[in-house]
Amino acid sequence: MRNKLSRTITGAAVLALTAGGVITTGTANAVTDVPGASGAVAETASITTEAAEAAEAAEAAEAADSASIDLPDSFSAAVPDAVWTSGGWPAPSADPHLPDANGDIAADQNEDPQPLIDESVYGPDANPASAAADSATAAAAAAPINGHGTANWAYNNLDTRWEYRTDCANFVSKALYNGGGMKMRPGGRKADNAWWQGRYGFGKSWSWTSADYLRRHVSKWRNAKTIPHQYDAKVGDLVFFKWKRERIYNHVAIVSAMVQGRARIVQHGLKNETTLNEVINRYAHTSNPIEKVTIVRPKTRG
Repeated sequence: MRNKLSRTITGAAVLALTAGGVITTGTANAVTDVPGASGAVAETASITTEAAEAAEAAEAAEAADSASIDLPDSFSAAVPDAVWTSGGWPAPSADPHLPDANGDIAADQNEDPQPLIDESVYGPDANPASAAADSATAAAAAAPINGHGTANWAYNNLDTRWEYRTDCANFVSKALYNGGGMKMRPGGRKADNAWWQGRYGFGKSWSWTSADYLRRHVSKWRNAKTIPHQYDAKVGDLVFFKWKRERIYNHVAIVSAMVQGRARIVQHGLKNETTLNEVINRYAHTSNPIEKVTIVRPKTRG
């Protein structure tokens, strides 16, 4: 289901440039339907009875935010599940980036893709690369990736089945291939320079299915340009996310529209259609906030 954004809250996270050219989080107003630290939306005059239990945690959140320190691992659990679900987000227990009751990240956030199906017997997806595509001319391979094509394919295929427990990179790779015209590259399954599906008796290369491997692949082998500011992003750009307590980039999405300098994104994630600011704000007052956001624009198809 696609969620339309209509509410306004204060304290939503926005982007600021660091010296390294990677975007990190700050604070300002934003249009979003994510609950604030108290679990209430600004347009709502009072906190619901259910959300009242989070009031004390909200005060701690504000104090911790101003002091630039982490909140307890249990903070996210202080916000009632109904507050998250009313805003279109799953409950914290369904989120691999929010800590469980023991303070642990729920999902095993390793680089190794975790398929839902047995890749040893898995065949290629529909529209696999043909021999003609493999022997495309150098001029065609050097053609720019179609950003609008990438975004349009993703938007029109948000409901495609998930093949991995975290299917974000697989979904983005399909959009780059089917919509953007990016050509497959042969190579070892774990090699940064390779990018393929349905070859060598395996389902897909790690660069196809792992967010961090995909980031490295487009950065090193597709002449990707790093976009320093959110307002400079364009439709079809890729947005990579790194959480503070996770050692690699563990999520990727596609810019689907730019509205007043802010990016709307589509993805295989907790919400298929959302905004960049909204995603950042979901984790801003937890013990595992988003630490880095890197926006890149792959340039060459071959």
